[in-house]
Amino acid sequence: MLITFQGRKSGLSFTTPVRYIQNEGTIRCFTSSENQWWCNLRVESEVVLRVRGIDSRYRAHAIHDDPKEIKLWLVVYLGLFPQDAAYHDIRLNKDKSLVAEDLEKASQRAVVVEAYPLDQK
Repeated sequence: MLITFQGRKSGLSFTTPVRYIQNEGTIRCFTSSENQWWCNLRVESEVVLRVRGIDSRYRAHAIHDDPKEIKLWLVVYLGLFPQDAAYHDIRLNKDKSLVAEDLEKASQRAVVVEAYPLDQK
């Protein structure tokens, strides 16, 4: 997926590729707090998401200060894409489950960007 958003200071348009999950119309993507692009979405903002080649307008905001919520969505996301655990410094146990200690640390520094279709309340 590509997410296009407006820079909060520059007003310029930026696009970045991200992996995403979709749940009941809500799209969530994940990044590290070290990456700066998500800061443009601290306040709910209008974005364009290109999903499967189709551009649509969404309202999006970053969840960066709720480790419990971040952990919940990281577990769902990494259940679907366990190969991405390394990007969040999460090791896998022999049974492919997430190392709990690593997951706790990751939930402190990961960011979840939630996006809702503009017509969704």
